[in-house]
Amino acid sequence: MSAIDQRPLADDGLCFACGEHNLEGLGMRVRLEDNQAHCLLTLAPRYQGWANIAHGGIVCTVLDEIMAYAVIHFIGQGVTTSMETTFRQPVPLGKQIKARGWIVQRRGRLAEAAGEIRLAADDALLAQGKARWLIKLGPDGQPLPRHA
Repeated sequence: MSAIDQRPLADDGLCFACGEHNLEGLGMRVRLEDNQAHCLLTLAPRYQGWANIAHGGIVCTVLDEIMAYAVIHFIGQGVTTSMETTFRQPVPLGKQIKARGWIVQRRGRLAEAAGEIRLAADDALLAQGKARWLIKLGPDGQPLPRHA
């Protein structure tokens, strides 16, 4: 039995990326459409790395979250086990960006997802991500839904 199976996964609204009760978080509001997760957002100056550029850790967080929404909503509860990020261009602060995540494949309790961040104004590709997920199973051996 893995550690993920030994404790419940609960959403208390304090997630840094999407938590409605986290006043310091990113405030991501994700919509689901065509088997994908989508989000429009503008990163504030407090998420800066170099001048006027989002910190790489924040970019990774956006990608992890958008892929998480795809996995959790289209497969079930799970956790990221590994993630790879490719930075194509600097992600600007104060400009609207769009994030998109989708499922690549699922094999048993393992899932793979992909995501990208683009500039909303001209669709320029800014960053891409790939992640592997471990899915939490219920007593019946099936993935637990988002709100179990």
